[in-house]
Amino acid sequence: MALACGLHGGQALATSALQPAEARAAGQVVLEALKRQDSQALFDRLAPDLQRLTTVERVRERLQKQGVILGSRITDVSTGVDDSTVEAVLRGPAGNRPLVLVLDGRGRVLGWELDQQDTPIKQIATAFITAISEGRVVDARSLLYRDLQAEISPQDLLNRWKDLEKYTGSFQRLRGTVVASEGGPQQLVLVTTQFQRVTDNLFVIFDPEGHIIGVDFPEDPARPGSPLP
Repeated sequence: MALACGLHGGQALATSALQPAEARAAGQVVLEALKRQDSQALFDRLAPDLQRLTTVERVRERLQKQGVILGSRITDVSTGVDDSTVEAVLRGPAGNRPLVLVLDGRGRVLGWELDQQDTPIKQIATAFITAISEGRVVDARSLLYRDLQAEISPQDLLNRWKDLEKYTGSFQRLRGTVVASEGGPQQLVLVTTQFQRVTDNLFVIFDPEGHIIGVDFPEDPARPGSPLP
């Protein structure tokens, strides 16, 4: 049961993309809300698919973990048939971090990608599985490569996790994380996850920049997993 760049989710398409100036203005609104740590304003800028699977409180928690943003600037804007991409740089106490926003035809956020190069892939994989197991699907999806975000909706991602739990039983805890391959064109992390009925490894696949490009759940989740101690 895999998530990969060939999968197509249920994203609703806007009728047409914003003009470059409109996309820049919409992106600037998001950046200002990030700087102010205005959780309500950010929630209001999310596309409906994202709003249905998060809350203002969860947005607030994410902003608090993210830390202070001292400033930001938009570096590039591009428009497609039905969405726009705004590239920006966030300036914080520890330096700059690139941010990519994908906006629909109304200027609402369909997805985003924050640079992860300074974060170990082991930590990112753990954060992804933890977020999805806790129902924080919007947070989990934000760790996916933006092309993959465009192909799988938040609801699709949640449904895949629920389908897995139908066979394994409910999530219990993470037992460990192992980096199986690092530094190449594809990097692989195994997340050992204990469910109610089995313990099994979830495979999280990364590109060289530390973005998740695939998640492979067990093909036959009902098979016996790793023995419990």
